[in-house]
Amino acid sequence: MLKKSGIQKQQGQSIVELALLLPILVLLFIGMVEVVFISRSYLALLESSSQGAHLGSQGLALYNNSEIYTLVTQNLSREGYEASSLIDVIITRADLVGGNAIQNYQVTNMKGSGRATILTPTVLTSRLRGGDPAGRLIAVEVVYNHQLLFNFPIIRNLFPNPFPLVAYSIQYTAR
Repeated sequence: MLKKSGIQKQQGQSIVELALLLPILVLLFIGMVEVVFISRSYLALLESSSQGAHLGSQGLALYNNSEIYTLVTQNLSREGYEASSLIDVIITRADLVGGNAIQNYQVTNMKGSGRATILTPTVLTSRLRGGDPAGRLIAVEVVYNHQLLFNFPIIRNLFPNPFPLVAYSIQYTAR
C-alpha cells in the first residue's frame, strides 16, 4: 500500500508541475510564432524595397517615382500583404559628390503620410564607403504595419499591435 500512495503523490506532483509550466511554454511558443511572422514580413518588405531601388537605379529618365511605388505595392500584394497596412513608400534621391558627400537631397512620400524618412543626409553619408564614385543614389524605404496573429493582453505588452516595420534599400543610379 505504501508503494501505491508514493506513485499517486508523484503523479499529483507531475500535474502541478505541468500546470505551472504549461502557460509559460505556451507563451514562449506564441512569442516564437509572432517573431517568425514578423521576420517573414520584414523580409518581404526588404525584397520589395530592394526591387524598387533596383528599378529606380536604372535612371530617372526611365523610371519615375510612381512606377517604383507601383512595383513595390504589386510585390507586396503578390506576397499577400494588405495595401491598407502599408503606411508609406518613401523614395529618396540624392547626388553623391566626391564619393563621400550628399547634395540635392530629395524625399518623396508616395502615399503622402507625412512620415519622416530615417535616411537623412547624415545617415546616407554614414552608409557610404570611402571610395564610392560620384553620381546619384536612390533609397526606397517601405513602412508597414504588421498585424499580430495573437492579440492576447500579455502579447500586447510585449509587442505593439500593429507592429511597425521599416525596410530600406540604397543603390547607385545610372546617369
